[in-house]
Amino acid sequence: MAQAGAGVAPARVVTVTEGRQANRFKVPQVQLADSAVAGRINRRIVALVLSGETDSRLSVRQQLRQAERTCCFDAEGGRGWQTVGQGLTGCDYSVLLNQQGLLSIEYSQEFTGAYSWEQALHVTFDLRTGRQLALADLLADPPAQLTRRMHGAISRRFGETLAGMGNEADSAVITTVAERFSWDWTAKRVRFQSDAGPAEEARASEPDLESFALTPHEVRLYYERMLPHVILNFEPDNTYHFPYARVQPRGLLVPVAAKATQVKLK
Repeated sequence: MAQAGAGVAPARVVTVTEGRQANRFKVPQVQLADSAVAGRINRRIVALVLSGETDSRLSVRQQLRQAERTCCFDAEGGRGWQTVGQGLTGCDYSVLLNQQGLLSIEYSQEFTGAYSWEQALHVTFDLRTGRQLALADLLADPPAQLTRRMHGAISRRFGETLAGMGNEADSAVITTVAERFSWDWTAKRVRFQSDAGPAEEARASEPDLESFALTPHEVRLYYERMLPHVILNFEPDNTYHFPYARVQPRGLLVPVAAKATQVKLK
């Protein structure tokens, strides 16, 4: 029996770039044998990367120019093009997986306001249909089980972060960071919204299982609390790695996981 996605060619991914050098906008666009599927994916990518703030009736290049003008051209103040700008001031991407009918992309957005920051987001597509996939399309693991595993992994990582802060921060900063993560000093774990306890007790938000990405070897899940800018350097790594051997792949992910296993056995 043929495996799902086994006969689907990888997408050809090209970069569309616009913007002045200080305000560079880069988005991926795919080319497939089925132009309708490619168009569906490309429109979705642009909408995600530019946060739906541009006119979707325009071409990709025109939308990038519109995004740059919105952020970086001061018509009212008469100052023309600004070096930095405000709001979304740049974007880029990387392809994490492009095989067996699956395309998984990480795209970054740069923002400028009172201070500058960058966030990385992720999207995965079915190259046969152009549909954006959910984690449940690719893993048979029950969501509750994945959530429990994430709870444990987040608590372990944050506990290590707190332990490592001893020589770098004073007690007030450590207390602030611990409070932001709803750290229970007695139980040595993060308290999540689903945990039992008084309703008024501060809880950390639940991990979002739809924030995921695929690579040739693993599923990646993400969790961050976005600490205040002045203590952002204490934010733990937000990426959690789940090799395919530790989860239950299904659908289009099965041949990807099988290939990863074969490579590991060699």
